[in-house]
Amino acid sequence: MSAVLERTSRFADSAPAIDSTAFSRLRGFHTGAREMGDTVCAVHGRLPVWLQGRLLLNGPAVWELPEGAYRHWFDGLAMWHRLQFAGGHVLYRSRLADSQSARLARAAGRPVMGEFATADTEPWLSRLTHFFRPRASDNPSVAMSRIGERWVACTQTPHLISFEPDSLATIGELAHDDDLDLALMAAHGMTDSRGDYWNIGIEFGRRCTYRLFRIAASGTRRESIAAIQVPRAGYLHAFARSASHVLFVEAAWRAQPLAFLFTRRAYAANFRWEPGSASAIHAISLADGSVQRWETPPVMSFHPVQAFEDGRELVLDLCDYPDAGVIDDLALDRLRAGVRHRAAPRLTRYRLRPGCADAQIERLGTGFELPQIHPSRPEQGAARWAWGAGYDAGERNHFLDRTVRIDLHTGDRLEWQRPGAIQLEPLFVPRPGASDEDDGVLLVPTLADGDASTVIAVLDPRRMECLATIQAPQVVPFGFHGVFQPR
Repeated sequence: MSAVLERTSRFADSAPAIDSTAFSRLRGFHTGAREMGDTVCAVHGRLPVWLQGRLLLNGPAVWELPEGAYRHWFDGLAMWHRLQFAGGHVLYRSRLADSQSARLARAAGRPVMGEFATADTEPWLSRLTHFFRPRASDNPSVAMSRIGERWVACTQTPHLISFEPDSLATIGELAHDDDLDLALMAAHGMTDSRGDYWNIGIEFGRRCTYRLFRIAASGTRRESIAAIQVPRAGYLHAFARSASHVLFVEAAWRAQPLAFLFTRRAYAANFRWEPGSASAIHAISLADGSVQRWETPPVMSFHPVQAFEDGRELVLDLCDYPDAGVIDDLALDRLRAGVRHRAAPRLTRYRLRPGCADAQIERLGTGFELPQIHPSRPEQGAARWAWGAGYDAGERNHFLDRTVRIDLHTGDRLEWQRPGAIQLEPLFVPRPGASDEDDGVLLVPTLADGDASTVIAVLDPRRMECLATIQAPQVVPFGFHGVFQPR
């Protein structure tokens, strides 16, 4: 068992447990979803006539196998889900990703490859054949991106798995014709207006190197744009882009390269929380690849909200945590028992001023994660509105239970809740031709106590009112992120 999960078993919490069987909202953390062909979804209310295209959802779906099980939310074998919108009707389809990690697990009937909190079981003799290049999971359970017209998904390793967005068939791993030697990679890539794909990988050596790279819309080569060397790289899940810079946080949850190279421990067990070392924000110029750096107090983070220029200052809005305890909060035994999280994500604004060594910090709110803004904002300027999954940090809640709209100018919140429901990432879909950044809909996967299956809520993102609901034909396991592909 990994160090992270050994610690989890020792945590006690006085919050009451919730039954995660029968018709509880917590069924979304259990194995049970099936592969399904096109199936009609019940629609209640009226869908906007312009909402035409595909909603793609991604996430873990299989945690239990005949001879063993995964122990962390992040570890489950990936499944893709497609909801096709056309003429006011919706068709659902689901399919398991055909990764090497999944094939080995199915053949053995238990977890085989190392995952986020699951150790690798490769025998030592086999490992010696590639000792300095340990194998890494290709389970594409976190985020989906587009490279030109191709769709890919990945976890937090350098494997990009291509899939077909209508049938959800796995095409295979994207092969790169370059010599980059990346050990880790942010789960969230970013596609620009030309269809080029951007991401940041981490190389191990005497010092760790963050490397910003780009893949052209029609290519496979990872073109190195900039490299930043640090003694030990911090955990990197995602990054932000303004009109002129790429920004990312060097978290104080730091990689131990020798552990990655010479042990078979789980991904998370190869990081260590180092509160004595400051975190940092790095800004890479898109014009010339030059780098600026600002220090911050030690933080942990998954998701930035946005980055933008404010005069001569750079600004980064970020969902952050005071430490890495959130990793243990997301272990399956705690989630399935409905145990209250101990640390709430904070919505924080970091102002990065020329000539200053430290970032200037403003708190905009708390209990806000899985953020969304209008998809054009990274290249068009600052967003005013952000939407996310949240909760009231002062209550004894059990998981994300509301959808939140935040005014990034004032911090004011507007919320929508289904009674007794878990509500995941609200995907913002802009109305075609609209000029206002909040003109569109939010698509929110939810599961409430008593629901027969997952309900996708269609919300007005201005008034935070429900326009319609879509009843999926099964419980969609709780995943992380979605994308919308307009018709």
